[in-house]
Amino acid sequence: MNTLNYITRTICLAIVSLCVFSCSSDDDVSEPTEPTQPGSSQNSKYVVGFQALPVGQGAPVDYIVALPSLESLTTGEISVEGEGIPLKGWRFFHQANNTVFTAGYSDDDKSIAFQLDENGAINEVANFTFQNTLDNFSAIDDKTLLAVELSYGGLSDKRFHFINAETGKLEKIISHPIDIDPGDGTAANPGSIPWVTGMILRDGKLFVSYHKWAADGSYVTPDVDRAYVAIFSYPEFELENIIYDDRTSPIGVNGHSTGIIKTETNDIFSYSSSALTAGFTAATKPSGILKISNGSETFDVDYFFDVENTTNGGKLFWMDYVGNGKAIGRIILDDTLPAWGVFKEQGSFFKLVILDLVNKTITDVKGVPAHANRYTAPLFVEDGKAYLSSRVGEAIGENGENANNGETHVYVVDPETATATKGAKVNGLALKGIFKLTN
Repeated sequence: MNTLNYITRTICLAIVSLCVFSCSSDDDVSEPTEPTQPGSSQNSKYVVGFQALPVGQGAPVDYIVALPSLESLTTGEISVEGEGIPLKGWRFFHQANNTVFTAGYSDDDKSIAFQLDENGAINEVANFTFQNTLDNFSAIDDKTLLAVELSYGGLSDKRFHFINAETGKLEKIISHPIDIDPGDGTAANPGSIPWVTGMILRDGKLFVSYHKWAADGSYVTPDVDRAYVAIFSYPEFELENIIYDDRTSPIGVNGHSTGIIKTETNDIFSYSSSALTAGFTAATKPSGILKISNGSETFDVDYFFDVENTTNGGKLFWMDYVGNGKAIGRIILDDTLPAWGVFKEQGSFFKLVILDLVNKTITDVKGVPAHANRYTAPLFVEDGKAYLSSRVGEAIGENGENANNGETHVYVVDPETATATKGAKVNGLALKGIFKLTN
C-alpha cells in the first residue's frame, strides 16, 4: 500500500515487546462492566480499535481494547500497556450489531470477530481468511456486515463477502464486475475497474458507490469528473442500474466506509473529495455532496451541496452522519499537497466542521485544532454527541522527524453548537474505531 510508506519511521522495540508480553484477553476479564439497565443481566462495554505507539519504521501494531465506561473516553488516558488484545499488523475495525470485526491489511489475511462473553469480557468468537485485502465495509442491517475485496489492477470482478453479524462467520461470497471497462489492452488505454467506497441498504435495494482505477495498477483515477452509484436488488444481488452525476467527482476516498450515508428520513447522501492529495488524479469538478431522495433511485437534480465553494468550506476528505440532518466532516486545509499527502499519521491536514445537509451550510467546530486522522471507521454517536480521535502535531518528515512529538486525544463533539471538548488522551497514534457492545 503506497500510503503505508507514510507511516512513522522510528520504533522502540523494547516498549512494543513489553506491551505485547503484558497484554492478553485476561486483562479484559478483570475490568468492571456497566449494566445497561438497573437490575439487568446484560453488560455493555466501550471497545476501541487502537493503533499503538511507539511510532516508527517498524510495522504498526493494532489492539482491540475494552473500556469499562463512557467516562473512559472523556477523562484520563487510554493505553494498551497491560491492557487489550494485540493483533497482527495494521488493520481495519468495523461493527455490526454486537460484534466488532477487525480485518488485516498487508500483514494479515484474517478477519476476526469479537463479542462480549457472559461475564462481559471481550472474546474472539470467529475468524476467516480472505484472498485479497478487505477494504470497504458496511453493516447493511443488524444481521450482516458486507465487505468488499480491494483489487489494484487487472480486470477482475469485485468479491462481496457476506458476514453473519451474530456468529462472526463468513456466510458467502458473491462476485460481480459492477462496471469494468476492458479498454483495448494498450498502455494508453488499459481499461478500468471499480473501487467500492460505500454501501447502503434501503427498501430492498443496495446502493454501492464507487470510482474507477486504471486496470494497470497505476493508481490513476480515470473518469474523475463524475460520481457513480450502482444499484443492486437485495438479497438477490442482481445489478439493476448504474446512476451517475456530472456535478462533482467520484464518491468517497480510500479506506473509509462512509462514501454514502443514510438519514432518519431515508435520504441517501454521498460526498466527493475532488482532491489530488486524497488519492485521486486531480478533478476539475468541485468537492460536493449529492442526494438520492427517499423513494428515488436517481440523484436529485434539485440538490447539490457545493462544499468547496461554500463559506467555511473546501475539499472534503471525510464525512459521517451524526443525526438531525447534520454530518461531521474533515475539510482539507491545504489541497496543494501531493497525491496521498494527507494520509500521513501526523500533521495539520484537516479542520473539523459540521455540515448541515438540509440548509447546505458549513460551521467550523470550535475546540479541535488542525489535525491528522488517516482512517476513520463509522462515527460513534451516543446521546447526540459524536466521539472521535484526532492527532495534533507537525507533519512527520521523510526520515521520521517529529514522529514522537504528536499527541492524540478523543474529542466529544456537539453538532448542534459546533463545539468540541477534549477528552481522554490516547497513548497511541489513533483510535481507529469506537464501538459499544452489549452481551
